[in-house]
Amino acid sequence: MDEKELLKQAETLTEAWESMKVSIDSLSMIIALTRDDKAWGNYYFESHLADNLEDNLLNISETMFAVSNAICPEED
Repeated sequence: MDEKELLKQAETLTEAWESMKVSIDSLSMIIALTRDDKAWGNYYFESHLADNLEDNLLNISETMFAVSNAICPEED
């Protein structure tokens, strides 16, 4: 893999990291809110708002896995 391809992979990881930070901030907010207001926590999960967070984390993990495979492909 040449330097240009590595830089592209680094940009992809940077985007995934930024998305991960947003997810972590979201989880922190949810934890803080549900400590004081159990009804809000019930609403959050019953309204399927958590599905977006779950999808985002799944996309991040798939992106990181793809970058890992691109940089260090498995040998057959």
